[in-house]
Amino acid sequence: MKESGEVTREELMLFTALWEKRSLTAAAEQLGIHLPKASRLLKSLRESFSDDLFIRIGNTMEPTRKASALLPRVAASLASLERLFAENTFDPAKLRRTFIVIANSQPLSRFGPVLLADLSRASPGSRVVFQQPGSGWSARLSDGSADAAVSPEGNIPNGFMELNASRCQYQIAMRPDHPLLRLPEITASDLAEYPECIVEASRFRGKRFLEDGRASDKTVVIPDGLAAPGFLLASDAWMVSCTLVIRDLFKPRYGLAAIPFPKDFRPFSEPPLLKIVWHPRTASDPAEQWFRGLLENAVKSACGNATA
Repeated sequence: MKESGEVTREELMLFTALWEKRSLTAAAEQLGIHLPKASRLLKSLRESFSDDLFIRIGNTMEPTRKASALLPRVAASLASLERLFAENTFDPAKLRRTFIVIANSQPLSRFGPVLLADLSRASPGSRVVFQQPGSGWSARLSDGSADAAVSPEGNIPNGFMELNASRCQYQIAMRPDHPLLRLPEITASDLAEYPECIVEASRFRGKRFLEDGRASDKTVVIPDGLAAPGFLLASDAWMVSCTLVIRDLFKPRYGLAAIPFPKDFRPFSEPPLLKIVWHPRTASDPAEQWFRGLLENAVKSACGNATA
């Protein structure tokens, strides 16, 4: 097995091309190299990582689990190398460009102002436009009408690149004089006695949660999490919400209370991740690489690190 430091830029580029094209021939054509060379590069990658990485299934080369796990690191490493090679030609201060980011309102309310301020300082001639995800977010990344998506709804399609930027922490929000707060210890059964406020746009307890029958008849359904405080203050409803939203908005502005999850209440197996997603065709664009770095820093500084 080779040392990991021996992996070359050309090998990383083949990995990315194979991920996108699912064909060694097509990947070689995209990189402008002969097929035998592409085969040698793939063999070298397999030796470096002690894994097949891509295996033939029918007419396509499908990634292994290890390849899927490596993708964010490969993309980040390649992006760093590309930025290094582009240092003498790319100047953010001279850039005149509009970047479009797809994001839900809750994470956007935290990282958006940070990103806007950082972009204004580094590239005064550029601007950023934010859009709601909706069902066609991946198509917008594919056709170039959007540059990146933060924690988009639904599964991320094969061929897209992603980076785990932040890990969300959650609590339960409710009005400060809620009957539950008088209990010595709150259980999942206690929660079930009261209506849950569900945000339809939520990836975890939203539309899918409502459609598969897990929600009770008492559920209060709202379109957006920022509308929740009024409902919580006026009723016995409670809501699963991001800890940062509770800390920065729900508590100081609305006086809502918050409690940790009861021991027997598990709305998801582990705290969800905020992901940054983009299309592989923009992987080597210096401006896109720079902007994704800016976006990653904004998400991490406002929402917390993925490893925290």
